[in-house]
Amino acid sequence: MIPARLQVIFAILGIPLLAACGTGSTPVKSAAGPRYRLVNEWGKTGTGPGEFRGVQGLAVSEQGELFVADAENCRIQVFTERGEFLRSWGACGEEPGNFVRPIDVAIGPGGQIYVVDFMLDRVAVFDQEGRFLQQWGKPGTGAGELSSPSGIAVDRQGSVYVTEFYNHRLQKFSSEGAPLLHWGGDGHGPGQMHYPAKVTTGPDGLVYVADAHNNRVLRFTPAGEFLSTFGSPGTWKGQFQDPVDLVVDGDGGIHVADSGNFRLQWLRPDGEYITDWSLPDFEGVRIQSPQAIDRGPDGMLYISDPSRNRIYKLEPISGGEK
Repeated sequence: MIPARLQVIFAILGIPLLAACGTGSTPVKSAAGPRYRLVNEWGKTGTGPGEFRGVQGLAVSEQGELFVADAENCRIQVFTERGEFLRSWGACGEEPGNFVRPIDVAIGPGGQIYVVDFMLDRVAVFDQEGRFLQQWGKPGTGAGELSSPSGIAVDRQGSVYVTEFYNHRLQKFSSEGAPLLHWGGDGHGPGQMHYPAKVTTGPDGLVYVADAHNNRVLRFTPAGEFLSTFGSPGTWKGQFQDPVDLVVDGDGGIHVADSGNFRLQWLRPDGEYITDWSLPDFEGVRIQSPQAIDRGPDGMLYISDPSRNRIYKLEPISGGEK
């Protein structure tokens, strides 16, 4: 039986979802306009290498290796940019280096791998081969304490940002885990959050939060100063239903995993809609949603889908055929 708070997080972050149907993976936008192109996909439900149970967050290294949080298998899996399995680490347990629900992963400027565990209320740090380095965090509401961390990001200076699902806030840590700042708080006003999901930092150094239950994206300075927000509840272009992750490209474009609308959206820096992509359909009931997203050094996007336990690789095309 899934614990109550996992039922909540899976509901917010993509499981279960409504049934729907569609027309396949061929891009529906004009060939001359901005669009996404499906390059590759891999994964299935299971416990073996390359298989997932509740695939969640992911991060791409500068070398192009993809690190994936395989939540219900209590491990991190690593793949090549072509989807070839390389290695994995972790097991179910509370001992240092093990997990109960690893839900997101990020890579520091020195190559360290940071993992947040939703159930253990802690951050664990590894080298790229999976050797355990350190951990921090414990349940609570004070500085340095965590309540169901749902997302993690590391900026170019090595500062670590962690969203807390039940504390409705964002905390900033040093690379060694010293608490530096926290901001947010439950609400719907500027800078407040209501069950935030994942977090990312942009090439401009700003911090972006997927404010899931407020159906919007928040933008802050690294010092926690609120700058702007965009998005509203709905199904139209630029609207969201439980946005759960996002990544910013080199031009400032924002790619949002719009989970409740079963799509990925591509927006301009000011939040103006550019294009979108719906996950490919398959025979039977469609129960699938984009869950996490990251961008590789070559500009390719990687998206996880926990309801199919699958990874998708997309090319964002700004115009015309390539």
